Order: sequence, then structure tokens, then C-alpha cells
Amino acid sequence: MNVIAIGAHPDDIEIGAGGSVALHRARGDTVRFLVLTRGGELSSTATREAEAREAADVLDVGDVRVMGYEDTKVPYDHGIVKRIDDHLTEVDADRVYIHTEEDTHQDHRHAALASIAAGRNTAEVLAFESPSTRSSFDPQYYNSLSEEFLERKIEAIRTHESQSEKKYLEAEAMKGLARFRGRQANTRYAEAFQVIRIREDQTATHELTTEMLD
Repeated sequence: MNVIAIGAHPDDIEIGAGGSVALHRARGDTVRFLVLTRGGELSSTATREAEAREAADVLDVGDVRVMGYEDTKVPYDHGIVKRIDDHLTEVDADRVYIHTEEDTHQDHRHAALASIAAGRNTAEVLAFESPSTRSSFDPQYYNSLSEEFLERKIEAIRTHESQSEKKYLEAEAMKGLARFRGRQANTRYAEAFQVIRIREDQTATHELTTEMLD
């Protein structure tokens, strides 16, 4: 399976889908990170990009592309849709992880809209949650995480040292959310996603996921 994970900022992918990325890599799937901005909040853009690449290394992802939009100014227009679509086409993506529209951060919302438009021909599109996601986020798909993969996700998040003062990045916060989503999926730990599109005839999907709800 060829996978692309799209995040508006450095650390977004790790927070929303880091455990799932680790699962994909352990299974031998190819994964590309597409980060729309270099961040800049609380630190320099160079630092944040370096942290993003270090986090990707923790998750065994060697293909990281940074698009370079300005923090808080991710657009939603033809240009960004075309750029994302080019990446999806280049890797022949089978699955893409994206932001949910149910989010209060303008970059996340624009990233979601642009990714949905770009992924219109992609077989599987799943939207992850973030600390700024609204309560209207309603997941229908869960990836079960072992303790090992949850710890790898937390290790990847910890590489973003410039953001360490943000309480939601603490290990206990990550574990608490994973336990909550795991309870919903009848497993110990899980990451949860909204289904934008999924094809049930792909057997690889069922090997990765714990449960899909109607």
C-alpha cells in the first residue's frame, strides 16, 4: 500500500496518525509525509522543519516533503489542490490521511478542504483529529495500536522540543486519547478517523484496521 499523510504544520501528522504510520511502515507500506508549512510558532521555521524530519525518522519515514506555505496562511485554491494532487499521483497513493474539516484552526480546515479535493480519485481518504478539533468530530474508523506503536508515536511527538510547553503534547494526554478511542473500538489503544472515502474490497485495509462502524 502507498500512503501519504498530510499535515498543515510540523507535528500534525504525528499527533493525528503517528501510530497508524508506524503500523504501515512495520507492514512494509510506503509512506510519504506532506507538510504544508514550516511552522514558526514558538520557534524558527528551520528548527520546526528539522524536528519534523527527526520525527519522521522515528516513525521510519524517509520521504518528507515540505511545501513551504506561511504559518496561519494555508490557502484553499486551485494552486494548493494541484500541488497536493501531484504528490498523490506521483506515489500512486492508495490511502491518504488528512485533517478533518471539523477543526477550529484555519490552516487545518483549509488543509482538509484542499486534501479532499486533491484526493477525489484516491481509493481511501481518512481524516484525523487534532487538539483543535471540534466536538462534532465523529469517527467511523479505528486503527488499533499496541503499546509499542503508541510509544513510538509519543517518541515522535517528543522530537518537537520547540513545542514542549503545549500541554496537549504530553505523553499522558496522548495516552489518554488513545485509551478513549481504544475503548470505542473495543481494543486497548486506537487512533480514530472520519471516513471521507474507503473501499472495502481492499483486503489490505482490513489487515490494518481494528473496526469499522456504520
